[in-house]
Amino acid sequence: MAKVIFFAGEKGGSGKSSLAHLAAHGFGSLPRQVDAVVVVTDPSDEIHEVSRRYFVADGRDHGKLAALLARLDADDKLMVIVDGAAAATRVDEAVSRVADLICVPCTPAHHDVVRAARSLARLSGSVAVPNRWPTHPGTRKHANDLLTLLPKDRTLGSIAMIPKVADLLHPEQYGRAATTLSRPGQSFAIELLHRMKIHPFDMHKR
Repeated sequence: MAKVIFFAGEKGGSGKSSLAHLAAHGFGSLPRQVDAVVVVTDPSDEIHEVSRRYFVADGRDHGKLAALLARLDADDKLMVIVDGAAAATRVDEAVSRVADLICVPCTPAHHDVVRAARSLARLSGSVAVPNRWPTHPGTRKHANDLLTLLPKDRTLGSIAMIPKVADLLHPEQYGRAATTLSRPGQSFAIELLHRMKIHPFDMHKR
């Protein structure tokens, strides 16, 4: 069976898409590459044919999403990363049933963290991913105070603002950003594997 990571959340703009692609890029950038596919579920998103270190699959037709995930599940060495759509409760419920890990990104804004906490309560087995976290000491302290609203044991390490991470989604910019984003992608991918208690070698195709 494939391993499924689901980036979910009721709010748009929290970083679901950029983090889904960063994770997939990280898996494809590991010294022993792990095959990964991002399943795009937002009907408003475009899908471009671009040479990447990972694959992209079209899951925008929610009526066919379950069948797509079932086909991908046949590859036991594949990381399936589902990029959820904002306010898509039915997709959240369907994918969460098969997900090995559910990630709920949130930015350092009170309303965003509150919504993430609400999603954690609704989605069993989910974890918060503090995203675009400030690095300036004063600003970071204020942002870290917001993390008290989230269960500590269900919150991953904060991810700082990563320049050009959105370029992973851009058909013309991916190639220019790929090398720069390898290291942060690898770190994020390894953290996700650690959370799932999976060793990277277990997912590597020999």
